[in-house]
Amino acid sequence: MANQVPDRAQVVIIGGGVHGCSVAYHLAKQGWTDVVLLERKQLTCGTTWHAAGLVGRLRGDTLSTEFASYGTEIIEELEAETGQTTGFRQTGSVTVARFPDRMRQLRRQIDFARLFDIEAREIGHDEIKERYPLVNLDGVAGGVWIPSNGSINPVDLTTALIKGARGRGVQVFEDTKVEEVVVENGRVTGVRTDKGHIQADVVVNTAGMWARELGRQNGVEIPLHACAHYYLVTEAIPDLPKDLPVLRSYDDATYFKEDAGKLLVGFGHRIVVPYGEDGIPEDFSFDSLPFVEEHVMDVMEEALERVPVLQETGIRTFFNGPESFTHDGRATIGEAPDIKGYFILAGVNSTGIQCGAGAGRALAEWIVNGKPMRDLSGVDPARLESFQAGDAYLQQRAPETLALSYALHYPHHQRHTARGIRKTPFHHLLKDRGAYFGESMGWERPAWYAPAGAEAKAEYSFGRANWFEYAQAEQQAAREAVAIIDYSPMGKTEVEGKDAESFLQRMCTNNMAIAPGRLAYTLMLNEDGGIETDMTVARHAEDRFIVTSSTGRRRRDLNRLRDHINPGEDVRIRDVTTAYAALSVMGPKSRALLSSLTDADLSNEAFPFNSGKTIRIGYAEVWVQRLSYSGELGFELYMTPDLAEHVFDTIMAKQDEYGIRLLGTDALNALRIDKGYLHWGTDMAYMEAPHQLGVEFLCKTKKDIPFIGRDAYLTLKEKAQGPFLCAIKLNNAEPLLFGREPVLRNGEVLGSINSAAYSYIQGTATGLCLLDLPEGASGKADLEDGHYQVLIEGEAVDATVSLRGFYDPQSKKLLS
Repeated sequence: MANQVPDRAQVVIIGGGVHGCSVAYHLAKQGWTDVVLLERKQLTCGTTWHAAGLVGRLRGDTLSTEFASYGTEIIEELEAETGQTTGFRQTGSVTVARFPDRMRQLRRQIDFARLFDIEAREIGHDEIKERYPLVNLDGVAGGVWIPSNGSINPVDLTTALIKGARGRGVQVFEDTKVEEVVVENGRVTGVRTDKGHIQADVVVNTAGMWARELGRQNGVEIPLHACAHYYLVTEAIPDLPKDLPVLRSYDDATYFKEDAGKLLVGFGHRIVVPYGEDGIPEDFSFDSLPFVEEHVMDVMEEALERVPVLQETGIRTFFNGPESFTHDGRATIGEAPDIKGYFILAGVNSTGIQCGAGAGRALAEWIVNGKPMRDLSGVDPARLESFQAGDAYLQQRAPETLALSYALHYPHHQRHTARGIRKTPFHHLLKDRGAYFGESMGWERPAWYAPAGAEAKAEYSFGRANWFEYAQAEQQAAREAVAIIDYSPMGKTEVEGKDAESFLQRMCTNNMAIAPGRLAYTLMLNEDGGIETDMTVARHAEDRFIVTSSTGRRRRDLNRLRDHINPGEDVRIRDVTTAYAALSVMGPKSRALLSSLTDADLSNEAFPFNSGKTIRIGYAEVWVQRLSYSGELGFELYMTPDLAEHVFDTIMAKQDEYGIRLLGTDALNALRIDKGYLHWGTDMAYMEAPHQLGVEFLCKTKKDIPFIGRDAYLTLKEKAQGPFLCAIKLNNAEPLLFGREPVLRNGEVLGSINSAAYSYIQGTATGLCLLDLPEGASGKADLEDGHYQVLIEGEAVDATVSLRGFYDPQSKKLLS
């Protein structure tokens, strides 16, 4: 290995763990061989070397399942190419459940496996004992067998990846510290190391525990923090089968892996502490952390009960090593939002060995092609708010992520750490009226309301949760009277300047040449015709527009708009989210309610759908726009925060007269699914095109200024390839949908549920799903034929599919 770093490389990768080596390998495999990998000490010396090496193909979401599946598929090819064994053993895995709810969760995981052709099946006591003779089955309700799972040697896997990269020309330099990523005019130009400067077009931060601090040097926000993570290795156990499968007992927060005649016992902690609050030590290399007995003794005792041979076996090693966890349990993969050429792969929440090959391939694809080649929206660095990369926040949230890794993953579960960060002007008013708050991007948002005399406390369940009837009543009010939801956290971006209209014409698919006082729902597409976002644009003046985005899209939409201002364009963009409080008032009596509070004419003739104007409610001036996400007649009210309480009180004084009910996000989700309305990141992302989702009407392809992605969209529309969005409802009123359930047509899997709820008006569980065309179909209209079922906890439940939302498909209520 040469000691002198080169003066230039096409790509510089910082960090020699499994991720850095995977990116290097996959770049080289795709023909990018002018790559330099820099490691501050030695390869694998941070976290990779002490990973437990579990390999499980079936993960909790589509993306990580694809990553993990690829990680097993590539092993044979990688070993043959490099001659380096990875230590992969496909022994299978047994997961046991103590509690009925855990068994329900596992059955849903078995259903999910159908989407990927992964064999997974429920097994009883006899087969559990046959496959894992050491297990104590006391208190075990059942289990799951996945034959394709197993284990791997993390160092050998990493060695094989970097050997394959070197064989294609990648240069590797150990004991080389990157002191600075050099950025000029918003673009990476290279790195400065303790051995010299390297010019580069692309820099990849795969620095593991150090990634956050490295990113901060350039203002790049990476939401991870190291946490202490324990496992132990026993002394040799006589006659221990070498083909023993991996055993997981989530309810005991433990896992067990045969390791060269010994057992490795790992822990999904209930007590978690952050590590490196003052930074990771400069000399950290192949280090471990002190063993703190009280952090693991509760789960250790359960491990001794679950596998009793441990009670008579000595312990060779108690190991405590740091691993990186994020605020939301998702990795960070992609290009930094504010620096071109700065890429990140970090914060994988203890799945680096399972998902490292797939994640490295995905990032390499993005670098080579200049765009993501699969849906990485959920792990995009642009997804977070700035405070979510701060130490104080991460030192609470990251440990909670680790603690939740083996917890029951109930639908609608809410985090309990780092709460109360962002509150709207209505917060205390809603809390006093029984709001149970969920959290999104730090915002406290009512999920549902407990009635008077009931405690606003969630009791999670895979059945009807304790707030089920409350949310049904909220839906009923929206359909029959008036419902009101706090819209203040919605992203609001002001676009102004003499070129604002032409700029938005270029950015947006819909026609932005609208008169002041008019609105347009629109998409923004990427150059490939995929949907970057959906949003509402209101024209307030000739040179001023307000763009409204979903709470989770605020920052991404703001960045995208700013990034596309051309030199010389008179366009000014600023975030005005917190400048306005907002309420959405919906329901068949909403016009009558608001008309009783203002002198303004809100009739359909004077104030049609997609209109906006300033009115007075009480003493306050309020911008009102005729829109609704519920499918009902509705109005959105925007006011300055100082007047928010007054407006709210003025409206709620009419509560009894008009049957007003406060509405939470759970009920709103059901209402919009009824109507077939979309939610970006759930029903669509940048890999889907408008024709797939039934929103071609938003694409004005003949306007004078073509929108970004127009030609690509037209090509995709002409090809008419799926999958296509459909509405679905169960023909049985009892089962519940939560999302990810496979959808079957004539017994064959066509897709899965994206959005799900229980509809008051339909009297059953409903959802939106993306479905592939069946064999022999001539177009998406054929999707409405056939016998549909949804897999729910192993049962195939009959269902009805429609190409449009089931509620008011002609929009008569919305437009009346």
